[in-house]
Order: sequence, then structure tokens, then C-alpha cells
Amino acid sequence: MSQAIIFDLYETLITENHPEWHVEAPAPGERLGLAQEDCEREWSARYQARMTGKLRHYSDVLREMCCACQIVPPEEEIALMQAERLAAKARPFERMDSLVVQTLHVLKEAGYRIGLITNCAYDEIAAWDSSELSVQVDVPIFSCVEGLIKPDSAIYELACDRLGVDVSAAIFVGDGGSDELRGADAAGLKAIWATWFIETWPWDWVGNVAKTSDGFPRCRRICDLPALVDGMYS
Repeated sequence: MSQAIIFDLYETLITENHPEWHVEAPAPGERLGLAQEDCEREWSARYQARMTGKLRHYSDVLREMCCACQIVPPEEEIALMQAERLAAKARPFERMDSLVVQTLHVLKEAGYRIGLITNCAYDEIAAWDSSELSVQVDVPIFSCVEGLIKPDSAIYELACDRLGVDVSAAIFVGDGGSDELRGADAAGLKAIWATWFIETWPWDWVGNVAKTSDGFPRCRRICDLPALVDGMYS
């Protein structure tokens, strides 16, 4: 029977934590002329629409936020913010950890099918096709394309179906955001808590997701993943 390893994307295969990228900049609300509280509220209110592809571009989200707060959208600033976001979301793909690529290669050489499930907006995966990951991953599932988001069981089932494996023959590996590990477990997959990136962040990301993740096997170094996976399948 075929077996598969299905990964989360952000903070599992790529990371946005790099010292060079943490630069001081005006907050989005300030640039749009919105109060910070209003900006955060309107951004959060559009999470589902962004993740399921109903709002395709970052610029569309910004315009909606302005209109909801009765602010005339500053089009020049919005165009600049759209370009900056595309560049920022491309950086993690351009600066991938070599151990990630090597580990994916080891898993594929061992005969595992490789999948991916990520909650994302279109802007966040614009650089996917030109990345090394696009070659290593057999089946990528993007929430904005499929209209499904983790932890809905349907998105895990869809990935397994396209990989040609039963849910019982798949392991999901992720940092634990979006309650993704319990979602995988509920769908019938095994799950591994990946902390190799989130442990490097300057704030307690591990603590934020521990309550929904610490019941699962934990992997602190991606180079240890093949042995852990083999043990779970043996």
C-alpha cells in the first residue's frame, strides 16, 4: 500500500523568521488611514474569505477594509503595499533551508508520496511554481484554490485522495497552527508536531500552539523526521 507524508507550508517547510526581514515599517492601518483597532478587526473579519480565495488579492482586502471604515481607499499606497506583500511572501521560497530540501529528497527516495496542505491566500503562494518545493511536492493543496481550510477533515481527505493513499496510510506534519494536528487526527491521519522553525522565533510560538499540539509526537529537527516516520509506519 502506498504511504504519504503531508506537510504544512509556513513554519514547517518554509519560515518567515529571518533577521534581515524584520524591519521597522509603518503599520498597515497607519498607511491606509485606519485606526489600528479598526484595521485589525477588519483584517480578521476577512480571514475566511482570504483563505478560501473569495478575496483573491491583498489589494482587494485593503480596499474592502477601507470601505468598511468609510475611508476612501488610497490607491497609490494600496498598489505599493500589494507589491511589497508579494515580495515579502516570495522571500521564504527564495531562502529555503537546505535541510528541508534534503529531507524531502530522502523521504521520496524511501518511496513516500509527498503532499502539502496549507491555509493561504493567492498572494502567499505566488512564488510557488518557481520554488524548489514545487519539484519535491507531488500534490500541493492550497486552501484558496480548493475553498477548504484546515482543520476541516475534507481538506485532508482531498489530499489523500489525490495522492492515491488511504487516510490511515498518511502522516501529517505541521507546526500546529490552525489546529491542524487535531484536524488531521480527526480525519484519520497520524500527525507529527514540527517545531524546528517555531522554536527559533523570538516569542513563545511553541506555547501558543502547545495546548492543541503537545499530545502528538514532536520533531525538533527536520533531519530526524525520516527515522520518526519510519518508526510510525513499522
